[in-house]
Amino acid sequence: MKFETAIHLKKQERAAKHFCNKYDYSYACSGEWSKIDYQIFGVDTNLVCGFEVKGCRNQKIGDKEKVLVSMRKIVDAQEYQVKNNKPVVMCWAFDDGILFNRLNNLEGTFKLGGRNPREGSTFDVEMLVYVEQKKLNKILF
Repeated sequence: MKFETAIHLKKQERAAKHFCNKYDYSYACSGEWSKIDYQIFGVDTNLVCGFEVKGCRNQKIGDKEKVLVSMRKIVDAQEYQVKNNKPVVMCWAFDDGILFNRLNNLEGTFKLGGRNPREGSTFDVEMLVYVEQKKLNKILF
């Protein structure tokens, strides 16, 4: 079951747009059920990387010391890298900008966490990786 709303998708696209504008790239949505949100292309239209956006609802950069991503998403991104021989950029979208880094450059700690389980959800409580915001690249809107 998917829980992403039109608001979530708009925030993801905004993140991809700002990332691509900074580096003179273009992007395409990978599709509703894809494990990685976007494909990023260089000026020569060759695939540069995958781009996965994690939403940070109602937060500004710096509101919290760390961001999080599920271990399951890390594994999905590793599979993408092996299959496509291209890196994945993990991105956290805030109200005022984005934080990001290549998957292979991420450092963090992991522990069980999540949210109160929702009906129909399998992964509301799962292993999470916590990454310090100060170790990520930043683009402000």
